Amino acid sequence: MKISTLIIFITLFLLSVSCRKEPPTNSPSPTSCDSPPGNRNFTWRTDTIAWWPSEVGGVWAFSDNDAWVVGNLHGPTVPGQTSYIALHWNGTEWKDTIQFTDVFAIPNDVTGDNRYMVAAGYLLYVGEKPAIAEFDNSTKKWSGYQFQTPGVLYSVWTDKNGFFIAVGDSGMVYTKDGYSSQWVYSKAPTNFTFNHVNGVSKTEIYASGYSSLASGSDYEQYWKYDGIKWSKLFDNQDTVENVISLPGDYSVLTDINAYRCSATDSLQLYLGGFDSFLLQSKGQSLNFAATNLSSLGLPFHSFGSVALVINIFSPNDVWFCSARYESYQWNGSTFQQIIIPGIPPPESGFGAISRIVKTSNGKAFFSNEVSPQVYVVAQGTP
Repeated sequence: MKISTLIIFITLFLLSVSCRKEPPTNSPSPTSCDSPPGNRNFTWRTDTIAWWPSEVGGVWAFSDNDAWVVGNLHGPTVPGQTSYIALHWNGTEWKDTIQFTDVFAIPNDVTGDNRYMVAAGYLLYVGEKPAIAEFDNSTKKWSGYQFQTPGVLYSVWTDKNGFFIAVGDSGMVYTKDGYSSQWVYSKAPTNFTFNHVNGVSKTEIYASGYSSLASGSDYEQYWKYDGIKWSKLFDNQDTVENVISLPGDYSVLTDINAYRCSATDSLQLYLGGFDSFLLQSKGQSLNFAATNLSSLGLPFHSFGSVALVINIFSPNDVWFCSARYESYQWNGSTFQQIIIPGIPPPESGFGAISRIVKTSNGKAFFSNEVSPQVYVVAQGTP
């Protein structure tokens, strides 16, 4: 009995020694913001998914073969199709549809993570009242919410961990903190319409807003939200307390998007417009170094175009898209125009466009209006 006990003890001791000699399994924390150049080479396909009188929003993809396009969809995809909240890509075709009876929203924007998708828009046929549709990919169930606040929700963002924020008319804000939580209304201290929202975390969110006056003048604002209060960064109507100083033409400003490197706690803040800008800072400092991206080769202003959508996948994979069928990708050193078969030639016309989303495999999806009231979804396979 004593010999067997001794053998067990020696065995356990040798095992513990061998375990201590193994290298640690945890990867070291990143020490820089370096990332490989983003991919520019895709095989593209486009599918017509709607025509007049449709209103198509964005696309969210859970995987290469599991994606949804949202909107008020009429057209060729399903025989007899009239109006649906979403249309599903199953890896082969856009086919399965979801139709609401209690909430019939026209979503303007959509976002999500591996589990959950949220589309934000407004109620159909009952005036402009904000509405939100949610899809739980784990249960395959849709739910809808309608609100009594006047107006439309135009943009929605998530931290991919259960927090969602939707923004719209007159500084309207709705937040949801947790997949099972309720939506909570608040109002930013502005009457400008928020048309884009993006963020780094639920305590660092950026929004762009605009105001069109009866006189014909248009003005833009940029805001930052820390989870408690909103701080105005830029206003080209009331410039007295501007935090941001822009070197160039800021007569038209649109999207805002941000990337923060955790290794160096450095912020890259992109602003879209006739001239688009990169603002850089450290920590939570608002002392930005600004670069006009025209100086780095982004040609929108020279074409009379506006960067409507900014998509950030890494510091070296940033896409700028316009309504004139122009897409440019920044790979860390140069801008290159991306020509997409099935989309009209650049500068040949105008069409509504959604933000680009990518799956974990790098496959890209986005919706585009290719001629008046004819909508496609483009898919780019690396």
